Amino acid sequence: MAGERLYELMTGKGGKDSDYADVVYGTVISVNPLKVQIANNMVITDDFIELGRHIGKFKLQGKMKYKGSATNFQYHGHTGSASFSKAETNFPKKDFYLEIDNSLEKGDKVTLVRCDGGQRFYLLERTDKDGYGF
Repeated sequence: MAGERLYELMTGKGGKDSDYADVVYGTVISVNPLKVQIANNMVITDDFIELGRHIGKFKLQGKMKYKGSATNFQYHGHTGSASFSKAETNFPKKDFYLEIDNSLEKGDKVTLVRCDGGQRFYLLERTDKDGYGF
């Protein structure tokens, strides 16, 4: 029966544990070149690590509503200070972005996804005090 075969495919794992992806935790021991020591005391280098989208320096574009005050902000190439206490400012998505520096540092705790039987590691996030490393 087709249903029985489908059930077997869904419940039958097959292969070895190393054939599947899993989550591992590590500590950055060097930034340049990038080296991460994972839980079993194995050190992996940047040859085997792919950085996640939010690791390092990146720009985040989006829409923002802001109420309050700001100092040293930049908008359309102008830097200044402003108080928005009585008005709400609405920046459209195409005109607003944040520059974020979430670069790794020695001693950072990180979460990685081990792929391809341990031949590739995707560095997902920093897992410091607040989980984000900011």
